[in-house]
Amino acid sequence: MKKFVIIFFSATSLICCQNKEKNTTVENINNDIDLIKKHMKLQEKIELSENDTNTSNQYKLTEKDLELGGELTLQGLKENGYQVSENSSFSKQIKDIFETQEDCSCTSVQEHQNFTTYFVNPSQEQNIKQTEFDYTYDHIYVYPNLKILTDLPLLNDIVELKNNNLKVNLNQTIIARNKYLFNNSKGDLAWLLANDKDFLKILLVNFGFDKEDKINEVILNDLFQKYSKETPESSQKIGNILFVKNCEGKLSIRKNLLKYIEKNTTKNNDKYVSALSNYVIGILYNDSIKSLFSPDEKAEIVANISNIEIPAFNQYKGLSVDSWNSQATTLFYLQNKSTMNHPEVLDILKKHNYFGYQYLKKYIESGELENENTTSPQDEDYQ
Repeated sequence: MKKFVIIFFSATSLICCQNKEKNTTVENINNDIDLIKKHMKLQEKIELSENDTNTSNQYKLTEKDLELGGELTLQGLKENGYQVSENSSFSKQIKDIFETQEDCSCTSVQEHQNFTTYFVNPSQEQNIKQTEFDYTYDHIYVYPNLKILTDLPLLNDIVELKNNNLKVNLNQTIIARNKYLFNNSKGDLAWLLANDKDFLKILLVNFGFDKEDKINEVILNDLFQKYSKETPESSQKIGNILFVKNCEGKLSIRKNLLKYIEKNTTKNNDKYVSALSNYVIGILYNDSIKSLFSPDEKAEIVANISNIEIPAFNQYKGLSVDSWNSQATTLFYLQNKSTMNHPEVLDILKKHNYFGYQYLKKYIESGELENENTTSPQDEDYQ
């Protein structure tokens, strides 16, 4: 009986604490009703009506607008089952998502006291920070104290007010994004893959979030199909997603994307390896294109691609009518004096101990690379 009483008391205390926390949040929001009303009214003027051309009447969003929007978003998320992360866990998750492998040509960051803006800039606009509070952009707003993220949280989009009764109505995209990224909800990932692929594409392409195989599969395939249908065919652009310059000016390699490609390269499927081969030839070592990468970084990229291509090439060559039709590997053509004539790449690979790839080291130093057949039907492409 004593044990039962203790357990009952603990459970009751926990429920009381949870209710107290929820009530405190609601109470804080309710105390700000007048402020929320004020900013909802102000935000009606972020766009002028057709009859009003006086730009001085247009309202410019402030940090306070974003702070109120974040607080209301948190309330709405909790009402939809969102579990708030621990401080250390949330900080690590944000770093993993946005700051580990970002493509600095397409992203930048602006920190504020209570939130951080992660700019999405695929068009590489020069003055992107001037668009920070522009709802026509896809910028992402992260609230470290609230432990959530959202798109631009305009109050009139998420709040209903009748008299002094406030109701938060969040778009399902915001709920699913937070519950997948911070609660690891696979059901919400499935929803995002079906309904919000553009956001997942931003995470993968702009920020290098490549830790989810299902996202890698869907977005890579979509991009491959898109590039393949361009005129001229441009599947080699896939390489621009795997190899980027981060905001420290260093080469960043999306290793999990490479692992996905390696795992899904088969006798009848060389599409990604072929695209990366064309990336080396048509982009990375194309003298007419100014490269982002140093000679050593280029060699590291080649090492990562070759470590997938060469074993697969030797395993599958001649086993499929539609795949593996080249007579030699990309590295052979790259270093060969009669084709691309970049023998220096072998010296750089050796200098860096082949970037840790022992298979590649053995293949080159044993002479197997030099013994590859050079009578390729694609030779003209390498001239």
